[in-house]
Parts: sequence; structure tokens; C-alpha cells
Amino acid sequence: MSVNFGFPFLFENLDEYIDPVVNPVLEKNITVAGNRRFINLGDKEVDWDSSFRLYMTTKLGNPHYTPEVFGKASIINFTVTQEGLQDQLLNVVVGHERADLEAQRLELVEEVSKNKAEQKKLEDTLLKELSSSTGNILDNAELIATLDRCK
Repeated sequence: MSVNFGFPFLFENLDEYIDPVVNPVLEKNITVAGNRRFINLGDKEVDWDSSFRLYMTTKLGNPHYTPEVFGKASIINFTVTQEGLQDQLLNVVVGHERADLEAQRLELVEEVSKNKAEQKKLEDTLLKELSSSTGNILDNAELIATLDRCK
């Protein structure tokens, strides 16, 4: 009924096993026939409302789902730790009392993120060039240039 009328649906207390019957919903395997949009659940065709949302919760501290599930769903960890709360509170206090330091911290976080993305890009390029290199790798000028940029 939730799929038909666009109501949210909640699976509570899931284990690490998710029944494959739910896969068409997770993958959003929607079939269009004329004006009708539907999804195949088991042996039934169920009309699909685009405002339908599926939520799944677990009480497991660190669930180990298959890579397919991670690819089909957004996994959010709402685990709260003492250290995490302290960090959040510290950021709020610093932002209130020293806005300049908070702005500087945010700039540094953004810079670190950009640097990690650049590092990943360079590593991927380096691995691609190493795998496609033939002969002596010291003779490959492009590979040497990439190694210099990676420093």
C-alpha cells in the first residue's frame, strides 16, 4: 500500500540479511507502460508513486551489508559517541566566541578535502600509467612527471 500511495515505509531492527524480494524497490526497477508506472514485487505488479520512501533501521552497532546493498541504498550511521558530542560542542563554542577561528577551521577542512581528492586523482593516474607502462619504467617521461607531481 505504501508503494501505491507514496507513503513512507519503515523496516525496523534489520539484521545483516536483507531479503532479495526488496531488491526491485532498492534498485528502483520501475517499469513504464503507457501512463502506468509499476514495479514487480515477487509475482505481482505494484503501482509506483514517486513520493514513496523506504527506510530501514538496525540496532546493530556496525552492520556488515553486502557491497550491493551499499550501492543501492544510502547508509547513515547515527551512532553517537562522547568524543563526537564533545567535538560538536567545541565547534559551536568556538564558532560563537571566535568566529574568525571557526572560519579558518572550515577553510582548512575544505582544503584538506580538496587535497585528498587531488591525491586520489594522482594515485589513480599513477597506477594507470604503471599498469599500462611497457619496458623500463624509468624511460617513461610521463610516468616520471606524474611521480614528481605526486610528491
